[in-house]
Amino acid sequence: MGPTELLKELDSGKFRPVYYFYGSEEYRIKEAAKAMVKRFLPSQTANMNHTVLSGNKGKITDILTELSIIPMIGERQIFTIADIQSLQPGDVEKILSMLEPADPNRIVILTSPSAKTPRKNTKMYKLLTSKTAAIEFARLTSSASERKIRFMLNEQNISIDPEAMKVLIELSGGDMGGLVAETEKLINYVGEGGTIGKETISEVSSDYQAFQIYELADAAGALNLDKALKTMNFLLNKGEKSSGLMFWIGEHFIGLYLAKNGKPVRQGNRDMSWKYKNQLHLFDNERLERIIELIAQADRDLRQNIGPDRNILEKLIIDICSSEDVKS
Repeated sequence: MGPTELLKELDSGKFRPVYYFYGSEEYRIKEAAKAMVKRFLPSQTANMNHTVLSGNKGKITDILTELSIIPMIGERQIFTIADIQSLQPGDVEKILSMLEPADPNRIVILTSPSAKTPRKNTKMYKLLTSKTAAIEFARLTSSASERKIRFMLNEQNISIDPEAMKVLIELSGGDMGGLVAETEKLINYVGEGGTIGKETISEVSSDYQAFQIYELADAAGALNLDKALKTMNFLLNKGEKSSGLMFWIGEHFIGLYLAKNGKPVRQGNRDMSWKYKNQLHLFDNERLERIIELIAQADRDLRQNIGPDRNILEKLIIDICSSEDVKS
């Protein structure tokens, strides 16, 4: 079952006795748990009859004791057991056995954080996904991101330009939490009935400057010389330093090299490998290694002041966009 099917079931009033929420999108997991509590528990008992436990911090005996407690007010109750993967499979079996036969007045939600989700070939993963209603919360697709943005904007009668929509989707990278936060900032900025353009995002979004620099590296990576040089001149005229652009171009191609070789590209706790998916086929490792060497040489040229900074950066971009050794 996917998140969409889960929402349809909740809207129809159908609930399963045990759920397992996991995946890369922890924001969506938390929102799904909130939706479950809101729909299953009466508002007057929502806080009292929702118990949050931890497989990482709590003992299995304490968890089993909590699950045996009957609510003092009302009949319905929800238990959320976070970090369920921290328990032993045998302990998870004890929890699941205790929930049989199913009680229509009780729901148990088991969750795992993104970084600690069991591998799919492990006994724990197979146990959790076979004995529960398991839902994987992955990053949003571009189409799902657009639907979420439009839903939020339509509530405030706000319109958005197609180019601005594209930028906002790219900025979020499928991260539901980031998408909601950036969209809420834009809503507050333009107000009800307003319009969001690309320039609006440049004024409001905390990541837009990085996105513009990404566009430069992206254009170079896509071998679009005209766009790369145009973006370079735009950024330099806006006050960006050649050394700063050089750094970010270097970061882009190192990230591209890592992504091509199946390695995660981290920015904080986020994997940003999605940024490179449309360029992975353009280069082989040898060409990428050569480009990284060119960037290092250009960086040395900048530091040694052997010529105008703009010319050094421009030559680097031309060299990167050379079709030599590029995969078709």
